[in-house]
Amino acid sequence: MKWRGISFKLFAVTSLVFVGCLTVMMLLQLTFFEPYYVRDKTGGFLRDFEQTRQRFLKETPDGTMVPPYFTKLEEQYYAVTAILTISKYGDLQVSAGKGIGRDKIFLRLHIPPGSMNRETLPIAQPFPNVELDKLVSSLYQWFQNPEKREEVLLQNQTISFFTDVKLPTGSNSRQFVVISPLNVKNGEGTVMASVSSLQPVGDAVSAFRGFYSYFYLLATAGALLLVLLYSRMITRPLRALNQTAQRMAKLDFREKSGIRRNDEIGSLSDTLNFLSENLDHALHELHTANAKLHEDIEKEKRLERLRREFVAGVSHELKTPISLIAGFAEALQDNVGDGRKRDRYAAVIREEASRMAGIVNDMLDLTQMETGQYRLQLNDFRLDDTVRHIAVKLQEHPHSVGKNIELDLLPVTVKADRFRIEQVLTNLLGNALRHTRDNGRLGIRMEQQPKEIRTVVWNEGEQIPENELVHIWDHFYRVEKSRERDSGGTGIGLAIVRQIQQLHGGQYAVRNTAGGVEFSFTLPVCEI
Repeated sequence: MKWRGISFKLFAVTSLVFVGCLTVMMLLQLTFFEPYYVRDKTGGFLRDFEQTRQRFLKETPDGTMVPPYFTKLEEQYYAVTAILTISKYGDLQVSAGKGIGRDKIFLRLHIPPGSMNRETLPIAQPFPNVELDKLVSSLYQWFQNPEKREEVLLQNQTISFFTDVKLPTGSNSRQFVVISPLNVKNGEGTVMASVSSLQPVGDAVSAFRGFYSYFYLLATAGALLLVLLYSRMITRPLRALNQTAQRMAKLDFREKSGIRRNDEIGSLSDTLNFLSENLDHALHELHTANAKLHEDIEKEKRLERLRREFVAGVSHELKTPISLIAGFAEALQDNVGDGRKRDRYAAVIREEASRMAGIVNDMLDLTQMETGQYRLQLNDFRLDDTVRHIAVKLQEHPHSVGKNIELDLLPVTVKADRFRIEQVLTNLLGNALRHTRDNGRLGIRMEQQPKEIRTVVWNEGEQIPENELVHIWDHFYRVEKSRERDSGGTGIGLAIVRQIQQLHGGQYAVRNTAGGVEFSFTLPVCEI
């Protein structure tokens, strides 16, 4: 528990409040319990004393003996009750209850004549009965107070007072004394007196204080334990929410808050989960937009690179034919040579112009496919028939003189762009014708594969260096030993093959064989 954390603060504040309230409550009880308890007991004692007195006056108005029903009052309030008879001669006769022997023991306390107005009385002697000793001692104290005597004997008033009586053990006992006139006239008659011991009250208060010492310790420990559990119960979901928020700060929205409560904390948990989902969705959209922007930027860079390569490639490839055309045209203009030479000049100009047108057309096709402007026109057709058609057409190629194209075909139908597949076959077969050695063999074979057909164009001739195999699909790339212009290639035929196959989703490859090179490409077979 961190001392700066909310858990510690909640524990500390709640503990102080609990312990403070408990301490104040105990101090108030210890301070005011005894006065309240004494007031409650004396109030009840006065009330029951008056009821007993009224009953005595009703049943035995002239009686001088303690009746049996006084026992209830005495037992309830730890009291001893007596009927005092004061004669005109100054004698005091006491009839006491509380098991002393009602109606059997009479105490005669001699009061000298005229003592009503005197403050000196005989000193009470101790009695063997403790209860009687308390009674007699309390009566002596009453008689020693002229004002209290006059209130009862002359003014017919009920009085009550507290007094301390010394016990035979030497200790003092707190007593509550009530004296009320029954039948008094001119300072003589009968009086009802009752003395209640407050010692049980004091014992109860002492025991109560001792009990409260232990109770305070146990209550404090229990309160601290409850506060600890309470603070943890409150702060545990807050810590869980804090952990979730920290993960969100690190852009980790996978783990959600699992708090399910019908209160403010539960509402905060739902709000945090809702915020997490929205942030996750927003970040996903942002990543998607960034990826799209990056893709567009890369596409723009690629297009710019293609434009530069196009310009550079076209400039390089057209430089030579343009120079030849310009040179031979200038020769024709200057009437250089005879008729046959001039015809040869014109043939070269036508050949170079045709070559330039081929380069431009190929570059336009390649640019359209690389920029995504071209859409394939897919249809079903017999691939073997298309291969035969291209082979027959190229058999008339100048490079095919003395060369026979071998065919090993399978009757198969494919779904593709027929025009572009014819272009692939033309470029690959034309490339094979140009690089087949004299008296060498070349051909096309078809190999059946699962769900596709593999077409292989092979020729016998010089192999391609292994380190250059990966580059031959690039624009205007020529194998170092094959850069002579008399090969007749434009330098972008294989790049067109690559792009057409990528649009079809097919594979394309090249590898060296024992006697030459073979190119291959695949197309999906139509299911019949």
